[in-house]
Amino acid sequence: MTAITLAQANRIIEAIIARGAELNLRPLSVVVVEPGCVVKAFQKEDGSSMSRFEMAYGKAYAALSLGRSSSLVRLRHEEKPVFMRYLIAASD
Repeated sequence: MTAITLAQANRIIEAIIARGAELNLRPLSVVVVEPGCVVKAFQKEDGSSMSRFEMAYGKAYAALSLGRSSSLVRLRHEEKPVFMRYLIAASD
């Protein structure tokens, strides 16, 4: 995985927020991370509830840890909840 620039990270966030508006989603919080799950950029739309950074970061961390997209992480959690509890405990 290669590092991205701040400009690229901000374009990713802008695209995600625009897509959320197209889908009429509730306010989003978006985090973009570099290798090692180092935060490159984060934005939270007005009206997004508290703890959204932690949730977005956790989702990114799980996806990187498992080498899967976040939607596949959700499926893994449904299929193997015990495994996911151990992963959560191990990664704090």
